[in-house]
Amino acid sequence: QRNYLLFVIYHTVSGFLDSLDGIFARHLNQKSLLGAYFEFILDTYAHFVMYACIGLLYPSYIVYFYIEIALELWNIMFNSHVNALPKSNLAWLHKTTFLSTTCSVSIYHSPNLRLFNWYGPDIFHTVLVLRYILVDDNNKKLIRYIQRYITLNKLYLFIKIILIFTGFFSILRTSITSCFLLDKIYRMAGAQ
Repeated sequence: QRNYLLFVIYHTVSGFLDSLDGIFARHLNQKSLLGAYFEFILDTYAHFVMYACIGLLYPSYIVYFYIEIALELWNIMFNSHVNALPKSNLAWLHKTTFLSTTCSVSIYHSPNLRLFNWYGPDIFHTVLVLRYILVDDNNKKLIRYIQRYITLNKLYLFIKIILIFTGFFSILRTSITSCFLLDKIYRMAGAQ
């Protein structure tokens, strides 16, 4: 028995706890090597699992989710490589290039949209699972319960609006991640 609703609940709780952890760490100026490592690894692992699961729910879009996994994996490998280099050899990383300018001048770095940039993609993926639950509800228990409070047409319209709005930020994050990755590779190739 697959219980997708548990995924939505666990993923949402995990996201809130991760956010609170980050807020408290920044507010209290708490840093540790182990904490940074776990933050880096656990967030990425959660994204990999989420992309793979949602790709299985929506097989026609699985290529998009594989691209997301590949981009995150390449970024991890590249950043790990850069972090392993001696700090004196990183002057090439701070040079301005066309790609770095293009990546930085974007809606992605707008302070007013920062929350959407951070959480929009996760909301998008969570709502995709919710949509799948509603469409694939075989015994219609959940739908009958929801219809007590809101019509299905209004609910589907609300889901569609959320998917369009947060889907924009999901695609934006993928594009910006690709841009920064290409920029780092370009800089590294030009390094002496």
